[in-house]
Amino acid sequence: MRHNPSRYFFPESNDSFPFLGRGSLISEAFHEARLLTQASEGMLIMTQITAISTALQGNINVEIPTGKISPVSIMALTIADSGERKSSVENIFTKGIKDFQKKQEEVYKTQLARYSVCLEIHKEKTVQIKKEMKLRGTNQYELEINELIEHNNAKPIKPKLPKLIYEDSTSEALLIGLKENLPNAFIGSSEGGVLLNSRVMSKTASINAIWSGDDVTVNRKVSESFTLNEVRLSAHIMTQFSALDRFIKKSKDDVRGNGFLSRFLVCSPAPTCGYRQTNGFNHSNKAIQAFNQKLHDLLKISLELEAYTDRETVVFCAEAKDVWLDIYNDIESKMAPNGMYELVKDHASKLPENIARLAAVIHYFDNPLDTEISTNSLWLSINLVSYFSSHFRRVFSPPPKHVIDAINLEHWLHPYRNSGVRYLRKNYLLQYGPNSIRKKLHLELALNHLKLDKTLAEIIVGKTKVIDLFSSYDFDGVKLSQDLINYK
Repeated sequence: MRHNPSRYFFPESNDSFPFLGRGSLISEAFHEARLLTQASEGMLIMTQITAISTALQGNINVEIPTGKISPVSIMALTIADSGERKSSVENIFTKGIKDFQKKQEEVYKTQLARYSVCLEIHKEKTVQIKKEMKLRGTNQYELEINELIEHNNAKPIKPKLPKLIYEDSTSEALLIGLKENLPNAFIGSSEGGVLLNSRVMSKTASINAIWSGDDVTVNRKVSESFTLNEVRLSAHIMTQFSALDRFIKKSKDDVRGNGFLSRFLVCSPAPTCGYRQTNGFNHSNKAIQAFNQKLHDLLKISLELEAYTDRETVVFCAEAKDVWLDIYNDIESKMAPNGMYELVKDHASKLPENIARLAAVIHYFDNPLDTEISTNSLWLSINLVSYFSSHFRRVFSPPPKHVIDAINLEHWLHPYRNSGVRYLRKNYLLQYGPNSIRKKLHLELALNHLKLDKTLAEIIVGKTKVIDLFSSYDFDGVKLSQDLINYK
């Protein structure tokens, strides 16, 4: 029996980061990094999953319940201001990839030196064969030609440069790299402004095709044209709003209309700068080390495959397949008029596949011997994509001002709730709250929106209007007096 699709939905607003649980290598490394950096949860998990997809995209594909065989590559965009520790997070979770590339570059140097010697010997042998052919004359023409062909077939093969990471590059260099070097690549940088302004972003249509697993024909004016097939590309651009805005305005491509941005998982978390406190403890990083070692090992496996088309296919278990189909139908229904995805159909249409890809990399990373995606892995993927989808809509299809003000006010109230504050004067919000709600009308509209979700309530004590941040609890007169004294 199929599940009731109404049970599965992406909420209109989903700013609550999903519970990751404990015990898996992903979750343990996540929690260690959270303690070490105090960076936002969204940025941490986004960096993790793009690192994992980079390590796995050469090893596995995923069979989506519709029957399509899809890459597991993931493209992500994290938008955060300076000071949010983008570089620190990137360094923590891409170390395994960078170490792998560095080690393989050393191996490549040795291989290249040997190749150069062998090539020189081969050239000398070619000259010698041709001289002998001239001395013998043309009586044995066919035999000599076959001898030369056989010799040319033994020509040394130039080793592939183990380049995975592309930052400040051109689109042609990326495409040629995927052809001549490794067919798996990662576009990423914590300085996303540089990456967005680089020429690698000048041909977003090619990146779209690679993400989809399609062949890409590269036409060249001077040298020989070629076609890319079975290549993979993951990406994680960490940037600021200003750099993203410049990219969208200056891009020669219509990056919304051509589906480029719709393929991205987007994270625009609340700022943590100003709310981080150190306790002087030395936190463990054992899980982080194990995480990066596993990235390194997975990349090594992909390098040792005889053919890059020999990827293992990960499938959904029967129950997970039913859940995915219900989610697919639910998202589709929300693209109808007045639905939450009516204005972002391009984004919504890619969500089911992104859910499948993310579920595959989450499941396989922690369970490499099990090629059936579990419902637990799928639900974690659904909850994460739902969280990121909320961010996408906020960035690229922003709600009305009062809703944005309500979100900003909720973020501003978050540290008060965490520190146990329950009651705040309404005038305190007007005086110290976000700039956008420091007018009575704007504050009133924002509060009214938050009241819809029953996240807070407004009460009157004497002649004082008070905001109750824990309205589901019984009234506490003692706590009220304490909070109003502390926050005048």
